[in-house]
Amino acid sequence: MAKVLFIGTGMMGGPMAANLLRAGHEVVVHSRTRERAEPVLAQGARWADSRPDAAREVECVITMVGGPPDVEQIHLGELVEVARPGTLLVDMTTSSPQLAERIHVVALRRGLRALDAPVTGGPQGAQAGTLTVMVGGDAADLEAARPVLRAMGRNLMHYGRPGNGQRAKLVNQTVGMLNMLSAIEGLFFAKKAGLDTGQILHMLQNGLTESRSLHGLAPLALKGEFPPNFHPAHVVKDLSLAVAEAEAIGIDLPALRTARDRWAELVRRYPQAAAVHEIARLYE
Repeated sequence: MAKVLFIGTGMMGGPMAANLLRAGHEVVVHSRTRERAEPVLAQGARWADSRPDAAREVECVITMVGGPPDVEQIHLGELVEVARPGTLLVDMTTSSPQLAERIHVVALRRGLRALDAPVTGGPQGAQAGTLTVMVGGDAADLEAARPVLRAMGRNLMHYGRPGNGQRAKLVNQTVGMLNMLSAIEGLFFAKKAGLDTGQILHMLQNGLTESRSLHGLAPLALKGEFPPNFHPAHVVKDLSLAVAEAEAIGIDLPALRTARDRWAELVRRYPQAAAVHEIARLYE
């Protein structure tokens, strides 16, 4: 079993770290505030006052943090300077493919191993240990990390070179958020047309339009129920990364840009929003 430093114990990271403990790994955690880590500390994890000090003592460091600036600071500003040769650096944040490539290059020069391994499955998947993990990096490094990743995810998908795990995640976010937006807009259309939205929802759930959005969050949006889940600001971050990657490879994705702009409008108009499906508020 591995000794792991897990950085970022929020809505996703906390349950993921807890699953590492349940699998028998030794887990040290650090988060912006100790309060965020209390649930996993209560399950047996140890608290690290200093990320660099803790990184010197472990075989694997996992980050599940806010976005590219945090990833860059932690990996390139701290970890590559202090981690022992052979340490696995695994970034599970949704981040920039180009940053993942840079981390891999710098890590290799320092005798370290790096993987980009973002996830999909949401808080429920994080709690159940059934996440899908999209991995970019060397196959040998993935094999070394497999026992750790298996504790958190049911499906490990290797997409090849460094950065490709992030690229796969951005494709996932593109499809997922467009599904959500189309479900909300379609139900708004039905409502304004005077149709029974419950009947329309049943029809959509049982035809070619079926999607998880229609079975999960869209019914909650119809009821005006918005329990916190994936923060709209993170949607904007992810879709902005996807737009930037599309531009970098020379393609135009207008529907993606529209989705990004709609969630950005939600964040501006409803800064207190804490659920992805609160995009429905724009259609009230």
